[in-house]
Amino acid sequence: MDLKEEINLLMPQITKLTAFKLSKSQNELNNISWHKGESNTDLEFSELAKKKCVESFDEINTNKNLFLNVEIPDLLLTFKKGDHKQRFKIELKSTKSADRSVPGSMIMSLDPNMWTIFCLRKESGFEVRYGRYHLGMSRSTHDLFQDRSPRPRLQFDNFQNVNEEPNLEETNIDKSFFKHYARSAVNRVLDPKGRGSWQDDLVKEIIRIAIKDQKKFKDI
Repeated sequence: MDLKEEINLLMPQITKLTAFKLSKSQNELNNISWHKGESNTDLEFSELAKKKCVESFDEINTNKNLFLNVEIPDLLLTFKKGDHKQRFKIELKSTKSADRSVPGSMIMSLDPNMWTIFCLRKESGFEVRYGRYHLGMSRSTHDLFQDRSPRPRLQFDNFQNVNEEPNLEETNIDKSFFKHYARSAVNRVLDPKGRGSWQDDLVKEIIRIAIKDQKKFKDI
């Protein structure tokens, strides 16, 4: 077994145990200053997660020749065995929003199968979940499209409980996402729900132009 294969087997368990340890660290989580600095990187959360990740690796690892170095923000893991190195990442997310979600990363640049740990900050404490990134990706029938690469939201409730065994399923996501956002745009015009947007007016105008001069668009 080469190093990459070995780490691929370790990563689900390291992520699960790290998330479990974080969920049991209520006092430490409560003492964190969240969203410090210009980039909102939750550095103190990353530092705590790093501590728990190293502890988890030490508990799980049975190979005396395998070593781990962890850097932050997020968790940037470098595994080393002899002269060989492999780098992996555990994405860290947190929110206290009422809908229990956060904006995701730009879909053109993300790895939908990377392991993720998500902390929900509540009045009564902290809840932690984990799983592959794609498990948390949320799409609705009335999504707004973005002016850059789409950033599907991550829904806390879609991730796994820290007591659940890791879901190892991987995915190949259609990173263009254009069909979904086109359908959502039409839905927002034909069946408005919630707050309107300038995008709705733009789509209406595009539809009017297309209907008025249908021959111009017959070859699309």
